Amino acid sequence: MTSGLIAIKGDHIDQLTTIFGFFNLTDTGKEEVLTSWEAAENIIDDEYMNPADGLQRRIVWVDNGWTIIEDYSFLLCMDEEAMATVSRTFKTPVFSLQTIGTSGCYGFHYYHLEKLRSFFNEDGKVVDNFGKPLPEETGYNFNTDAFYDDIHGLARNLGINLDNAANVGRYIVKHLSDNTAVDFLAPQSLQQQQPDHTAVRKPWWKIW
Repeated sequence: MTSGLIAIKGDHIDQLTTIFGFFNLTDTGKEEVLTSWEAAENIIDDEYMNPADGLQRRIVWVDNGWTIIEDYSFLLCMDEEAMATVSRTFKTPVFSLQTIGTSGCYGFHYYHLEKLRSFFNEDGKVVDNFGKPLPEETGYNFNTDAFYDDIHGLARNLGINLDNAANVGRYIVKHLSDNTAVDFLAPQSLQQQQPDHTAVRKPWWKIW
């Protein structure tokens, strides 16, 4: 399965313009409020299938005391400098995860004022294993065997449950413009996973 998100401890809906600014995304001032996860899924899928240069729509929601930003594109969840800045600015933990089942890539980052932990398993090879393991990692594999269940098991132990997104009932759609000329911030292995728009694709939140 493929997934990507950033989670910021606390309710930061009122600070989204500032937060996205740290990722070089400018708030256009246009946003929507959805009450259906199905509608949110449709926007996520449409953004994936029909990307527009310089423009992005991001789904944001608050669940169990975390502000969660959908990041299937992996443009944000690998930006270490920006995530560290968010953590320092709001003096709160920041967690990101990225999983790509088709290429065997599974990783996460955790910040609290500074980078404390990161891990990345690329096709059975650990290419990043920074910091002291978090207590919440107990019982999961953070080695060459790490996969989707381990990454999301850690997230659930931290209080971040992507499976609960459909039960939240309120989703903010932020319309943003990208003021940088950079491509994906992810590793080369992630860059190679850019969409094949000629193929029929299941949505990112479902099993491939």
